[in-house]
Amino acid sequence: MSVSFGVSFQILGTPALQLDGPETGPASERMDVSSDTLVIGLGNLLRGDDGVGIRVIQSLTGQKLPDGVEVVDGGTQGLGIVSLMEGRKRVIVVDAANVGKAPGEFACFTPADARLLGDDEHLTVHGAGLRDALLLAQALQVLPDDVVIVGVQPANLDWDDDLSPEVEAAIPQIVGRILDELEASSF
Repeated sequence: MSVSFGVSFQILGTPALQLDGPETGPASERMDVSSDTLVIGLGNLLRGDDGVGIRVIQSLTGQKLPDGVEVVDGGTQGLGIVSLMEGRKRVIVVDAANVGKAPGEFACFTPADARLLGDDEHLTVHGAGLRDALLLAQALQVLPDDVVIVGVQPANLDWDDDLSPEVEAAIPQIVGRILDELEASSF
């Protein structure tokens, strides 16, 4: 099954933007669905710690990765990540998330763990984006069996192009955990 759909969103004070699917945005520049494992970082580099997923991807890009692993800057695609997951055996998503820990600490969990949250709770700081993408991928039967979310507790989500010191200091540990788990091939 091939997934293609349009996503429309509006930033306050600007006209609505239309994204036509996986061929739009930074992730499309490197998308290689022949890779069994996808590590995707989500976030906005201009919103403080919300950029942690992208910063982890930038760090992973300079590392020697096992064969069959692709890293992608997913930006703020929201539902656009569904098409990135299609055909993968394993997906690791890195994003800022309210995981109930101290800033910079992180937790690894599955979509099933995330569903334990009520409907009024948000999985990550993007609100509906990741949760809705996972539910849509499941409904379309393109959600890989092995999906892990690495949620990093933010300290600052204001307009700021720097990570907080706590989250910045955690990046090597997060990258190390992902590399270890990629080598071990299971979270």
